[in-house]
Amino acid sequence: MNLQKTAFKQRLKTWFQYKKRMFLLWWYDTPKSRRDLEKGIYYLRKGTLYQVGQPFKIVDKHTGKARVRYIDNLFFNYKTNQVTHRFSDKPIKGLTEQFEAKG
Repeated sequence: MNLQKTAFKQRLKTWFQYKKRMFLLWWYDTPKSRRDLEKGIYYLRKGTLYQVGQPFKIVDKHTGKARVRYIDNLFFNYKTNQVTHRFSDKPIKGLTEQFEAKG
C-alpha cells in the first residue's frame, strides 16, 4: 500500500513539473515547436518502462555466464520512430543507487 502511495506521489510531482514547464514556455512566448518538443519529452518519459541506471541480468551468448548490465542512455530516434538504448558494464553514478536500495 505504501509503495502505491509513493508511486502516485511521484507521478503527481512529475505531472506538476510538466504543467509548470508548459506554463513558463507559454508565458515567455516560446515557439510552438519548442512547446511540442517538451510535450514529446514528457510523453516519452511517461511511456518508457525502463529508466536510466536500471540494472539487468543478461546471459552472455558466447560464454553463457550471467552478467549485470545497466541502461546507460535512452533516446528517441525520430528517423526510425523507436526508443533506443545503450548498455554499460558499470553502474551509473547517482541513478543506479535507487534500484539497488529496492532489491
